[in-house]
Order: sequence, then C-alpha cells, then structure tokens
Amino acid sequence: MDTFQSLSTPPGTGKKVLIERNRGVYGIRVTRNIAHMIVPIENNENRNEQILNIFKILAKAHVPIFLVKLHKLAISFGLADYDLPRAEKALEIPKLEFVNRSDLALVAIIASSMRDLSGVMVQISDALARAGATLYETGDSHSSVQCLIEENRTDDAAEKLREAFSLTEEAIQEWPLTHTSVSA
Repeated sequence: MDTFQSLSTPPGTGKKVLIERNRGVYGIRVTRNIAHMIVPIENNENRNEQILNIFKILAKAHVPIFLVKLHKLAISFGLADYDLPRAEKALEIPKLEFVNRSDLALVAIIASSMRDLSGVMVQISDALARAGATLYETGDSHSSVQCLIEENRTDDAAEKLREAFSLTEEAIQEWPLTHTSVSA
C-alpha cells in the first residue's frame, strides 16, 4: 500500500488530502450569535473556590459555556446570545461583577492536523486584519483554531480566510448553535 494514498476530499477544497502531506486548512465554520463574558476574581487563597463557584452558578442556571480562559484576575468565556440574560441574572444574585458583549461570532479554521502546520496563525491573523475584524478571544484544538470576532465582520473575515487558504466558497459553512429548551 502506498503511504501517500488518497484519504478523502474534504468538503469545499476540491483537493485530495494525502497521508503525511497536504494536510492544510480545508474548512471555515462560522457560528453567529455569540456573547462573551468576563468575571473578575480576586487573586488570593480563595481563587479556586471563586472560579468553582462561578461555574456552579452558571451550571445551576443551565448556561452552557465554552472558550473558558482562566486569567490571573478574571475568568472569561463564550456563550450563546440567548443564554446571556440567564447568565446575567444568575451572576447578579451573589452580586458578582461582570462585563459582556453580545455582538460576536466564532470563526473556526479547520485542518486535519492543525499543530503540524507552520505559519497558520500568521495567515489567520493577517486575514482577520485585512477584514478589519477585532479578535476578542482565541481557542485551539488538534484540528482547529477558533477566533471570536465582531459579528458584523464575519462575512468579510470568512472571505479573507478563504482566500488566504485557497479554498472554494463551499469551504465556508454556517455552524449554528442549537438551542435546547431549558426551564430556569
């Protein structure tokens, strides 16, 4: 068996992905209607308890979160726009301070082996800059880089990313959040 045998044609690329080569970016996923919250915490011996308490409050209010970042003096996370009022209400009960934005979108750049690509972050950053998109948060996995940007720059950003990675228009996919009805 040839070690460079074709595996598949990722959606939107028109190119075959080969074993051990050509593992580049093959897709862009756009998720709209995202909010972002930052909750200050004190940097003291109770820091871990404060963080755990915030997570418990949000879980009890049935607010799913993602893109969680633990900073020295705050935690930040993403959530669906429609969950923002429930999160605000839940965090106000123990009088926790917070700031938020609700006009954001998550743009994910997909590759079969993201960590093996060199220069991909520079290409992403340059494309977002050309689109005039402010980057509010990032996340990554073995197969993607997620960028939280202003929703009104999303279409431009997706197009600039598509051009940067030489993808077809079909490579850009809307990836909507699914809402499950939860009683609060």
